[in-house]
Amino acid sequence: MISRILLLFTVCIFELYAIEGAVSVSVLAKEKRFISEEVIVKVDLKSTAFSIKDAKVGLENSEDYIVQVPNSASSLETVDINGTDWQIVHYEYKLYPLHAGEIQIPKIAIAFSASMGYGQPEKAFTLSSEALKFYIQAQEGVDGDTFVLSTTEYRVKRTISLKMKEDNSTQIQVGDAITLSIMQKAKNVPDILLRPSSMPDNDYFNIYNEEPELKTEASFSSRIDAYTLVARKEGNVTIPAQYFVWWDTENETLHKEMTPAYTFEILPNPELAIKSVDSKKNMSKYWVYWLMAILVLSILLYILYQHYQRWSKKRRFTYENSEEGLYAKLCVSPDNTTLYQNFYIWLERISPELSKEGFRGIIEVQTSFEHTLKQFEAVLAKQEQEFDKIAFINEVKKLREQLLLNKKQQNLVQKINP
Repeated sequence: MISRILLLFTVCIFELYAIEGAVSVSVLAKEKRFISEEVIVKVDLKSTAFSIKDAKVGLENSEDYIVQVPNSASSLETVDINGTDWQIVHYEYKLYPLHAGEIQIPKIAIAFSASMGYGQPEKAFTLSSEALKFYIQAQEGVDGDTFVLSTTEYRVKRTISLKMKEDNSTQIQVGDAITLSIMQKAKNVPDILLRPSSMPDNDYFNIYNEEPELKTEASFSSRIDAYTLVARKEGNVTIPAQYFVWWDTENETLHKEMTPAYTFEILPNPELAIKSVDSKKNMSKYWVYWLMAILVLSILLYILYQHYQRWSKKRRFTYENSEEGLYAKLCVSPDNTTLYQNFYIWLERISPELSKEGFRGIIEVQTSFEHTLKQFEAVLAKQEQEFDKIAFINEVKKLREQLLLNKKQQNLVQKINP
């Protein structure tokens, strides 16, 4: 009963203080905006409740701009609207446009929850803002829609791992490795907006790009592009200067920064020359050893092949003169005359006694063979032209099975009673 009263009391309070919610999104007004210059988007979450939490704002990066999400709300205030106190939480999102022209921000999905205080029921809101649009200008002196970094302060520095002369020249040898780094620093811009540097290929160096290092510390962002250059060819070579353009948003001035050029005289490396000669000598020895090994291996293979040939020939001869080989040869006899010859050769091998008795002895052992043998005899005597060779082979197969069985039984008897 008490729990029902408390529930009814809570519902009454909730109805008495019905929670409302709203959102508003706007772009901070400014007369001019340039490519990559910071644009402040104000997102306000409003509620008649005492607290607002679990805010989720669906403003994300797009192909038109980069979004920097705030870590927390910028401010919180209470405003009287038509006699009702509204809590307003202010967020400031920073947008960095990537091109000139009209930039559109589509409707933003915004969700949050609000309550009248600790232990009070919460109400969840899922709302949507109106679409926004603003215009971005290209910086004066920039061709078309070219991306230019807009900031209040920008620095670029090129460093190299060699001590250069006053005229930025030096001598190195083939095989020497050089590390060249280009560091950019800019104020109040995301590090992702710092454009990568480049290192053109040439015939004198092998160039290896390292993973760029992006970092944000305090109000400055930095990017370091590092390259390892390995001298591979003698001669004179110059690593040209690089130009970086940026827009000063305070003075609306276009600046061009230039890194120094470096000139190298690449000399032959005596140690590499000696190593090359030694390498050639070692390579010559290596090939001599290989040729000798191949020669020995070839002789061994030839000897083994000769042994294999003799073994294979002997094995084939043994098989062809065995009962099994003679039977296989009988089955593939090309004509009747050959069939007759092969039949008696096989019969003499499997049963010499039976081969002497001729067809009559065969019929006594296997009566089913009588018709086929008489037909075969007539064909041999040219008295009859038709002959069923398949039936003859089948009868030979039966005869073979019978003779092998008899021989097996005889061997068994000899073992039992020698």
